[in-house]
Amino acid sequence: MNIHIIQHVSFEKPGRIMDWIQENNHTVELIKVFNGEPFPKEEEVSFLIVLGGPMSSNDTEQWIQDERHLIKEVVDSGKPMLGICLGAQQLAKAYGSDIISTPKEVGWHSVTSLTQNFHPSKEYTVLHWHGEGFTKPCHATPLYSTEKWENQGFRLFNAIGLQFHFEATKETVKEIVEADSLFLSQSVFSVTRGGTIDFPVPDENKDILFSILNTLEREVK
Repeated sequence: MNIHIIQHVSFEKPGRIMDWIQENNHTVELIKVFNGEPFPKEEEVSFLIVLGGPMSSNDTEQWIQDERHLIKEVVDSGKPMLGICLGAQQLAKAYGSDIISTPKEVGWHSVTSLTQNFHPSKEYTVLHWHGEGFTKPCHATPLYSTEKWENQGFRLFNAIGLQFHFEATKETVKEIVEADSLFLSQSVFSVTRGGTIDFPVPDENKDILFSILNTLEREVK
């Protein structure tokens, strides 16, 4: 299967998603928006993944609207889609949610699972990197929450949106911190640049990500 991944900026990469693709012998088409690469047509997509970025779903650039249109076409057609951070906000807004300012959750911190569908544990430590969030789309099932912002993840039809980053690796975290260290300094969490870069990425994050991707893969028709 060929996986389409939309990457918005050079420093927010697929990370562990690429490990899952390789382990399952899939192929990948990486659309680098920051290089001006065009979006695929809906009929070309079997499985769509949309990554994060510092821009907002409320921005008025045409490509942001075009991306949201593609997401809705893919999901409405019954194909699987995973949105991460900005990608999750784009998915939520495509189905009528508002994107609003939230506490700046930036750095490693806990998230609470509201389901045991992907892993038996209730609490995980994940990389947060956002100052906006989505309201829950109508008919969506909530998946994750934090004490600062309750809407951290949801499932809607054959799509999943995650506000945080299960895909993060030590290398991708370093790139994000180096590119966006000012945002880290504004975090509501007590974090440091070095502590964020050197934080040992929990092994269970990869397991949960793979479980989510395996679940979505089964939706491919």
